[in-house]
Order: sequence, then structure tokens, then C-alpha cells
Amino acid sequence: MKASPQLYLLDGSSYIYRAYYGIRDLATSGGLRTNAVFGFTKMLLGLLQENRPDYLAVVFDRPREETFRRKIYPGYKANRDAMPEDLASQIPYIRRVLKALNIPALEAPGFEADDVIATLAHRYAAEGTKVTVVTGDKDLMQIVGDGIDLLDTMKDKRSGPRDVLDRFGVPPALVPDVLGLAGDTSDNIPGVPGIGEKTAAELVQRYGSLERVLEWKNLVSGKKRRESLYSYEDQARLSKTLATVRYDVPLEDLLSDLKRQTPNTPEVISLLRELEFEALEIAFTPPPPGVVEIYSDGSGRDSGPGGYGVVLRYGEFEKELSGFEPTSTSQRMELLAAIRGLEALNNPSTVRLFSDSQYLVRGMSAWIQGWIRSGRLETPDALANQDLWQQLLALSRKHEITWNWVRGHAGHPFNERCDKLAKRAADEGVQAAGLIATTKKEVEALPFPVVPARPAPVPVREDSEFEEEEGQLRLC
Repeated sequence: MKASPQLYLLDGSSYIYRAYYGIRDLATSGGLRTNAVFGFTKMLLGLLQENRPDYLAVVFDRPREETFRRKIYPGYKANRDAMPEDLASQIPYIRRVLKALNIPALEAPGFEADDVIATLAHRYAAEGTKVTVVTGDKDLMQIVGDGIDLLDTMKDKRSGPRDVLDRFGVPPALVPDVLGLAGDTSDNIPGVPGIGEKTAAELVQRYGSLERVLEWKNLVSGKKRRESLYSYEDQARLSKTLATVRYDVPLEDLLSDLKRQTPNTPEVISLLRELEFEALEIAFTPPPPGVVEIYSDGSGRDSGPGGYGVVLRYGEFEKELSGFEPTSTSQRMELLAAIRGLEALNNPSTVRLFSDSQYLVRGMSAWIQGWIRSGRLETPDALANQDLWQQLLALSRKHEITWNWVRGHAGHPFNERCDKLAKRAADEGVQAAGLIATTKKEVEALPFPVVPARPAPVPVREDSEFEEEEGQLRLC
């Protein structure tokens, strides 16, 4: 059965502000502030690499003074400060990034980004497209439903109807009813004084909608609550209107217009160099002809569960690997990550392997020859992680490998991607093994080993096949 096409709609304002406040004090040598541009670009690259949508658009807000909500209620979002000047100066560069990546940037006069997103999501979900809205905004939970979910990349969490029910106590369609009664301080939506979100949810659950709550307000418990519903009935209806997204934005964009396009690589590289984002250039620079690049990282502690993450690159193609070990150390996971990457190569290859583990890189670049000469590599128990070093030596004799160290967690797109893969594999492995723990302290306290030393591995992510045109190289 053919999988449904995937459309990702990214809430541009949400991403921009998260980038701006998540990264501080970043500027070019000439003094141009670039923290928001860097954070936005980095998060966008992560989204593309991890999810590989078939269709994608970034949706922006119009100035709030121009929206229909501001016209019907001048106080709407009036409590928000103007965009900081050092952020406003970066918006043109963010748009240039999108243009260079050939990603459509959408907006509609008179409407907010939420309205545009809701209109497109419902339109294309009804046609059988799987829609993911990338945002951290709770207001958009009201559009979740068949074929539509939310993705908060900062929390790595997807939200479906069950999550909306857990968050608001009502199904997605009734979220505006709750907000109409409770109000929303972030948008300066007034609601009904004296009714908070929990009470609003209970009332909507009991009566079925905001309108029904107002119709039967004489039955609502609590004298002050009833008085507020009588006094602020019109305000409640207005608040629901303000909180309700629109599905009728006049948009002519066809799904084909949102299809992912190949980036304009020369333009991307030029812009990244102008912004002095050298760490991001590598994401758009393929390996030299005939060379396989392997990025690897391990995640673990002194003892306990561990995960590994690997990204292989050959020409324009990429592949991800990840896995879990129930009993390991951080050093072993670093070595194991490199082994798994090299094992994916069926044929002798020229390889550039990158890792943030000096233990791995120095071990294979310098120490191992001394271990061979001294006999330590073969003498039982003469060397920590001896079995893994022996495997790495065998693999190094099969391939032509250069070992390269990269500074970990310093904005390097592939190192951070491998780190995320490794941590996710470790978390999923713990859960799959029935070792449920919710805090770091609980994880560290788990009694290992509690499962066989080599259980069935967590399924490996293999998102693409590598194959040279002549069929000489295949990663599987």
C-alpha cells in the first residue's frame, strides 16, 4: 500500500522566536546579529533531515494591526511588545535562507499564520495528504484530527487528538470554546473573569459548547461564576471568535507548488558564508567523488543503557543508523557507533569517519599501532574494550579510512544529528526492554543487566539506499 504524501506546514513566527531566544550573542565579524537566522536555519535543516517531507511551506504572520481580529477587538495581542530591533533586522535574511532552499514562504493579508495553516491543513488532509503542523503554539491544537497532527521539534513531541484531550480536557474542535471562557493572556483574549482553563473545560465537557454553557448559565454552580457568565456573555462569544482559527483563507496555492525542491546550492553556500555560518556549510557540501563520509556518536554513561547514531553520506545520498545496548559504557558506545557505520559498507571503500570522541579518533590514528607492537591488542584483558578495538582494526584493513575529530555539540549539523539519534535509540531501547524510567535518576538506578546481554536490536532506521550507478557501492 502506497504511503500518503507528507505535507509539513511550519509556523514561521514560532520558529523564529524560539531561535531568537534559544541562541544569544551570535554576530558576524562585522557586527551583524545572526542568532535568530542561525537558530532558524539549524532547526529547519534538522526538520528536513529527520522527516524528509514531500511538501513543505513556512507560514508567516502579517502585522497584527492588519488582521481581522484586531479590527473586531483592538485589544487583541495589544499586550505584546514590538519585535526587538535586533530580531527585525534578521527577518530579511531568514527569508533569503528560505528562498535559497526553494521553500515557499506563505502569508495572507488580513489573516494570521494560524488561519493559513488551518486552511491548508484541512484542504489537503481531506484529499488524503498526511499533514504535520510544526509549532509550539497551543492554539493550533484545535485543528488536530484525521490526517493532521502537531509536531513540537523543541520537545520532540507529536500531538494527536488524545494529546489535545489530555491538555485541554476536550476534543480539538472544542478548544476555542474553552479559550472563549477562560481567555488567553498570551493573545490578550479576555474570556470570562473568574473562569480559568480548568473550570472552562469542565463546563464545556458538561454542557457541550460555549453556547450551551451560556444558554444554561442559570444551572452553573457558584454565584459569582453565574454572575460573570451573565455579565460577560457577549465578551465570551467574542473571545471564542478571536480564539477560533479560520478555514476559509482565500489561497490559490496548489499542493504541487509546495513540493520539496532541490536547494540552490551555490546561493545557499554564498549566503552561509556571508553570515559566517561555516558549521552549516557541510550540510550542503557533498563528500568528494568516490568518498563515503561517516558521522558517528554514542550515548551512554559509566554503565547502563546506551545508544548509537550514525549518518552515512555518499554523493547526494544519506542514510541513518541507530541502535541500543542494554549494558555498555559511553566509550564502548562511541566505538560501537563507528563499527556499525563501517559494517554498513559491503564493499571496500574510501572513508572519512568523523566523531567527537577523541578516544576513538586518537585510538585508531595513533594508539593502535603501539598496541599491536606491544601485543596488548591480542593479549586477553590487556586493553579496555579490546573486542571493539579488534573489530575496528579488521574494518580499517578492509577500507581506506581517515579518522577525523569534530568538536561535539558546537553547531555541527551531522554530529548533533548523530547525538540525537543515539539518545533517542537509548530511550526507545529502555522502553522496549520494559525498563520504564521517567527521570535521569531512575535510569541511573536501573538494575542492569535485566535482559539478555544481546537482545533483539531496536529496529534500525534506514531511510535511504546508497548505490553507486555502477552498482559497486551499496549500504544495507
